[in-house]
Amino acid sequence: MDAPAAEAAACCRTEGRIVFDRVAHSFPGGSGGSVTEAVADFSLEIEQGSFVCLLGPSGCGKSTILNLAAGFERPSGGRVLVGGRPVTGPGPDRGIVFQDANLLPWRNVLKNITLGPELAGRPWEETLSAARRFIRLTGLEGFERHAPYELSGGMRQRVALARAWITEPPFLLMDEPFGALDAQTRLSMQELLTSVRQVTGATVLFVTHDVDEALFLADKTVVMTPRPGRIRQEILVPFPQPRDYERLILNPAFMELKYDILHAIRRPEYEI
Repeated sequence: MDAPAAEAAACCRTEGRIVFDRVAHSFPGGSGGSVTEAVADFSLEIEQGSFVCLLGPSGCGKSTILNLAAGFERPSGGRVLVGGRPVTGPGPDRGIVFQDANLLPWRNVLKNITLGPELAGRPWEETLSAARRFIRLTGLEGFERHAPYELSGGMRQRVALARAWITEPPFLLMDEPFGALDAQTRLSMQELLTSVRQVTGATVLFVTHDVDEALFLADKTVVMTPRPGRIRQEILVPFPQPRDYERLILNPAFMELKYDILHAIRRPEYEI
């Protein structure tokens, strides 16, 4: 098979997936010219429609991996494919949600949600119809005219989710989106994410420090080593969806799996 045909075949095989192929990434160090190796030899395939959580100690490169998929960074080595295409920058096929909702304070809830389609030049009636749908799905009805400062942290994250979902991107990248919320609000947002994802069918890459969160949400958890981040272990989560959190945490299999993941996270780097 010649090179163009091989490349086309590879794209067909990876359509709908996120693929990290022997990815490495480094950052410039201090004034002495040193380099910080954030990620090394990272290879992972995220199947279409699946939900994968990255877990690992602080500084292991979880957010770096997500930023590479988002196109905010270019890998120092290897390649990243999203939907069968090499990532060269951000794109409308990827919705992104961070820990901070990053809402524009001068735009109300509705106008924050519709920002992306407006910038893309989509017809207003089409955009408004989509916004109303996701306002309903995220429980924001009645808050359309509220300013961000009038909302709680959980409500602001609902707006951020609706903003990411309004164009129904096939890929959703999430960097500890619920990390700053209290426990009750965090669980509510996790349940919301699960329910809306069942509607949209998006492929999700989710960064978290919370093992319980990963086991509640994910189809697969990926445990990373300390920096430079490599994959230490991939663990399929065996519990069927949708999950009931209160029942899940009482399941002995849940506790055993949580123990195994915590043990894997805490192992020294050299014990890969």
